[in-house]
Amino acid sequence: MDETPLKSEPEDQETPLKSEPEDNETPLKSEPGEQKESLTIDDIVDRIVPSINIRLILLFLAMTWTTWNTASNIYIVVFTGFIPYTEWECVSEGCWEVLEQANNTISKNVMCDNKLIAGEDFNWTTERTSFAIDWGFYCDQDVKLPVVTSFFFVGACLGLLCSTAIFDRVGRKYGALIGISLGTLGTAIGIFVNHYYLMLALRVIQGFGQFIGWTGVYCLIVEFAPTKLRNPVSASCLIMWSCGYIVIVCLSYTITSWRFIFLAAAILNVVTAIPLIFLPKSPRFLLVQGKEEEAKRVLASFSRAAGNPINLEEVEIVYKKRVLTFLEQVKDFNKYRTMAKETFLLTISWFIIAVIFYGYAFGWGKISDDLYASYLLGACGKFIAFSSTIPVCKWLGPRRAILFFLAIAIASNFIAMPDLMFGEKWSLEYVACLIGSMGVSAAFGVIYLFTSELAPTSHRGMVLSLSSSSARIGSFIGPYMSLMYNVADRRVPLVVFAVLMAVCGLAAWFQPDTTGRRIPETPKDVEMYAGKKKYQEIENEAKA
Repeated sequence: MDETPLKSEPEDQETPLKSEPEDNETPLKSEPGEQKESLTIDDIVDRIVPSINIRLILLFLAMTWTTWNTASNIYIVVFTGFIPYTEWECVSEGCWEVLEQANNTISKNVMCDNKLIAGEDFNWTTERTSFAIDWGFYCDQDVKLPVVTSFFFVGACLGLLCSTAIFDRVGRKYGALIGISLGTLGTAIGIFVNHYYLMLALRVIQGFGQFIGWTGVYCLIVEFAPTKLRNPVSASCLIMWSCGYIVIVCLSYTITSWRFIFLAAAILNVVTAIPLIFLPKSPRFLLVQGKEEEAKRVLASFSRAAGNPINLEEVEIVYKKRVLTFLEQVKDFNKYRTMAKETFLLTISWFIIAVIFYGYAFGWGKISDDLYASYLLGACGKFIAFSSTIPVCKWLGPRRAILFFLAIAIASNFIAMPDLMFGEKWSLEYVACLIGSMGVSAAFGVIYLFTSELAPTSHRGMVLSLSSSSARIGSFIGPYMSLMYNVADRRVPLVVFAVLMAVCGLAAWFQPDTTGRRIPETPKDVEMYAGKKKYQEIENEAKA
């Protein structure tokens, strides 16, 4: 879709739109006699960052550094609650008889089909501790493990629903710090937990805090990024996220006690949050709140940190003050139908991608017997996938990039169906699913950027929270997808995933293209970008 510019003054300057009383929009105007250059926030940020440099790279790395602790806390129960079905030995005569009939094969089927009891018929021989072993979660009780995983996303959904009010009250930076503090508290509690239901409670606390923190940091980073760098900056958040998966795999492989894994993760949460304390507030958020002078100070500080200091004393920032309550933001979805339609399609896409993303993420143990190697390769696959979004988005744009990655994932699922082994441990299914997982991960990475570019600044926190909340519902369902391997042919989950990806692609197909387009500031801008004549006429009258 062609870009509809917000302003088109003959001198190439932007003039603030006149507001409608019900929108609470207040344009900034120059004092009589003053000659100031009128610039939008995008113009200023683009001037601050004319090109990439090492100082800017370090600055954005400091911003993204915080993001990987969320991923590590998602995965943590995979390794602290693992069940070593191939690491046990018989201690009863009945067990020895069963094992002899099974040709001395140590496996889950031998244990569970014969209802062997830990401590009576066999003892675990693994050197690693696990809360699943401590609390007797094996065989018919192992369904509790996906519940522990999923309760993280229950907390995440609740946190995201609350995050809009938090971000609107205290801003992106302090909202993120509040969330990370709560998430760290939940992780630290894991050191002392000794009961299943307490574990569920701490997972809710973890998810509640971590996803408030993640969403706040992501909004902060994207709102600092210049137009031409939004794609790589957004991708860098997800690349750092994928590092969290790699860190928790390596950490869990090194530490043998599940309680000490929680302790190490809590310490790392604190360490990664330190850079966020020294980062500035979002200038876009400050402008929407009407705090222009503070926004100018932040932009001037950002320009110095980027190595390209600019003077904003003679600059008039063209912006729209829009201070809305939570209820007023909700009402805007009824008034501005294009924003409502785009948000609805986004929630569908986020939900489906999350189901598949976490279906893969917690299913490697079903596809491969080597827990740490399979999850490490899956984590590395995510790193490669998120990195690939930078050139692909530059080549195709966000919308077409999502369709491209989903097409790869769908094809991979069909390739995975034949029975073909590579050696004793690796199969065609694992290799193809690894590629499919990379495609879904890349699509997940792009949809973050796509959502940020579609949503107006005044409602970005709410749109991201709604979209991510729908993804958290999908995340809750995702870990259970691996249970289909227990009750159906292994090809059934592959077909289900392929169909879901096709539906997700259809939702993305009906969204507008945001390539090279400026970020909308208010819902009116969204309607204007969509070519709605009503709002273009209002804009023309304002300029006249």
